[in-house]
Amino acid sequence: MQKNKLYLLYAAVTCCVPFLGKAQDLDKIADSIAKATQAPPPIESTWKDTRLVNAQTTKTVAPGDMVFRIMHRFGNMGVESNGGVHTLYGFDVVTDIYFSFEFGILKNLQASIGRSKDQELIDASFKYRPLTQKSMGMPISLAIYGDAAITPELNSVFYGGSTDTSSSQQNIMDRLSYVGEILIDRKFGRVCSLELLAGISHRNYVLALTNTNNHSRDSNNIAYLGAAGRICLSKHASLVFDYYYIMSPFRTNNPKLPYYNCLSVGYEIETGGHVFEINLSNGSFINENNIIPYTSDTWTKGGFKLGFSISRLFNL
Repeated sequence: MQKNKLYLLYAAVTCCVPFLGKAQDLDKIADSIAKATQAPPPIESTWKDTRLVNAQTTKTVAPGDMVFRIMHRFGNMGVESNGGVHTLYGFDVVTDIYFSFEFGILKNLQASIGRSKDQELIDASFKYRPLTQKSMGMPISLAIYGDAAITPELNSVFYGGSTDTSSSQQNIMDRLSYVGEILIDRKFGRVCSLELLAGISHRNYVLALTNTNNHSRDSNNIAYLGAAGRICLSKHASLVFDYYYIMSPFRTNNPKLPYYNCLSVGYEIETGGHVFEINLSNGSFINENNIIPYTSDTWTKGGFKLGFSISRLFNL
């Protein structure tokens, strides 16, 4: 009787072995299907920060987080642009200081508020990223950026150079300016990230000035294109750059009021929740509302300035 039980157990195990092997094969197939149907992960570390030297990136602050940022720009370093040893190559001069608070509202959506020393500019902005680059499928990231600013400086300063001195001709709406941008970027491998941007700068009030070279007048709307990039040198250090190409007839070969496209380069370091950057730029200003219409220095005449920025991430 005992032998019969052993024979039956042996027969049952022998019959089950093929089915166990098939069950394992089915589990492997199910795992493969699950992996294939999962959404590909987003590309990480395209940018270390939400902005480079001047330009915005497609990176947004995560929900529940806040980034505090402070940026500083000194004066011209070159002698031909009033720099040199007598201003300690621009260190004695401050052209702009900017600080801001950036808040993560929803996934891929942030809002911020900031203040510039130049023109006492106070601005509020938003950034939304509807497309994010993934390892498979989506080849790019795309973001929409908008900024609205007000200039509360004295009337004598704001309307300086204007023939409209009557207070009845002056309106608080004159002090508003706006920027709208579309940003597209892509990370290439582990080292290089590139971005293209296009935007419009709008000022409610402009002086009625004319370019005597081509007889064009300054306009409220200024269109521009831009490019930006990041080259990783190590896990925490990168070279960065950004460039704005301004499309404005009034600013083309203007003999009385020279204007230039803004080119900036920097060295970026990420450490302990901070992103620190030291940079050079021919732009005197930091906020786009001022960079686009008012950049009047050139690299070729020593009109580049040393600057730095520090951003700190906080979990609220």
